Amino acid sequence: MNRETILDALRDEVCQDALFRQADQVRREQVGSDVQLRGVVHFSNYCRCNDLYCGLFRDNARCKRFRMTEDEIVDTALTVAEAGLHTVVLQSGEDPFFTRAMVCSVIERILDRADVAVTLSLGLRSREDLAAFRDAGAERYLMKHETMNPALYSRMRSGLKLDDRLRLIDLLRELGFQVGVGNIVGLPGQTVEDLCEDILFFQDFQPDMINIGPFIPHAQTPLKDDPAGDIELMLRVFALTRIVTGDTHMAAANTVATLAPENGQYRALTEGGANVIMPNCNPFLKSREDKVEYEFQITTRKRYVSVDEARSVVARAGRTIGESKGHSFKMQGGAN
Repeated sequence: MNRETILDALRDEVCQDALFRQADQVRREQVGSDVQLRGVVHFSNYCRCNDLYCGLFRDNARCKRFRMTEDEIVDTALTVAEAGLHTVVLQSGEDPFFTRAMVCSVIERILDRADVAVTLSLGLRSREDLAAFRDAGAERYLMKHETMNPALYSRMRSGLKLDDRLRLIDLLRELGFQVGVGNIVGLPGQTVEDLCEDILFFQDFQPDMINIGPFIPHAQTPLKDDPAGDIELMLRVFALTRIVTGDTHMAAANTVATLAPENGQYRALTEGGANVIMPNCNPFLKSREDKVEYEFQITTRKRYVSVDEARSVVARAGRTIGESKGHSFKMQGGAN
């Protein structure tokens, strides 16, 4: 699709149902009816970054920090496998406490005891770290680019440069990872033209995975008074992304469920062309108070989408749970 066609579709609220039908048809033809459930283990909320939109930002003194031990990470990942999920997503803030050796040990211990695919979402790491993680058995890496507007990226991420992020994304592909990218819809100051550039990037790069989510204001960030992203615009971004990427795995993030608790992820599956849900599998919640704190601090006010809730959304959408590891359709061997 060219820029003008994408812009027209992003702006066209009246005809969006036709866009959704097209996206759903592409989804059926390219990736089928299976929905991949990928269990997220969020093992640390320490972060060295000062992203304005994230409740875990470094200078947030009110954030209640935690780190899992290596044993806790492995045990939680094994619980994910026992629940019948075939992908474990190891996710954290950018926390240098976890060294190369520690992360490699965790990956190897998980794979020694469970037949799962391991996805990493750890932010910026050195080339040597990333190569070691790949050698240890991690096959996928999620590195959201957030926005393709360089000025907006630097403003939201306190002076960091988009070009550096994109070079790291290219490096992940060079190292043999199945690469996931993604954007935020509704960032303060974002324009429809910016979203068009995100979709053109998806079309050009053809990632193995994409994670799209709306901006959700967090009460402990400088953006607390800004409005949340618009669900209809977000779904048009989903739909256009499915159309331009074809067989890319597309996730309906937990922020989608936060924005629209009743039907956000359902609509992403049935209208936006999504085929992945990533339930949060952290088990270390001793009370309802802990769960509220976890929802607020760890997941930036996201709904705590459990495996059972994810399965319910899939059933409601008339889809089936994938029984494979859900490897990239774009890489040799398809979705195994």
